[in-house]
Parts: sequence; structure tokens; C-alpha cells
Amino acid sequence: MEKTPKEFKDAIKLIALFQTVLELMDSLKGTKLYRQKIKNQINALEKTIETTVFAPLKQLDDTNEDLFTHIQGNIEMLMDMTTDELSQLKVVLEESREEE
Repeated sequence: MEKTPKEFKDAIKLIALFQTVLELMDSLKGTKLYRQKIKNQINALEKTIETTVFAPLKQLDDTNEDLFTHIQGNIEMLMDMTTDELSQLKVVLEESREEE
């Protein structure tokens, strides 16, 4: 069965969010908030999801080689944001979308 463009976008968002969670978990390593068991469970879930959506994402990656590089850059940008910047992100996006 062929996936719709919305399903492609949702799958990409899901994997990007999981990647962000895993990277944030790594940044908390050594603190009381870090739990190896939780990270392992998230990692296992991410692998299961990746195998489910791998073929469609591979097709998309073949179509646009820069897509995943761009997404990884955005993940890194999110991780570098302060909590104040994150709280303003929705406002900025809504304003940008209104201008379109």
C-alpha cells in the first residue's frame, strides 16, 4: 500500500522527534534525570518505527538527499535553544504562517 504525503511527513516528524529525545537523553547522562532503561526502551521503539517506515523514507531520501541533513540541522537548532526561545517558537511560527 502506498503512503500519502501526509503519512510521509508524519513519519519524518516522528523519527526527528525520537532522535531529539535520544540526543536530549544523552545530554542528561550522569544526572538523576537520566535513566538508561528508559533510553533503551525509546531506542527500541525508534528502531521498530524505523523498520515500519524505512521503505517510504528511503524512497523520500532518494528523492531529496538534503532532506535528512536539513532535518538534523533543525534538530540541533532545537537542542541549542533556551527554554525562553522554545516558548516563543509557536508565536513566531504562527506569525510566519499568517504572512504567507
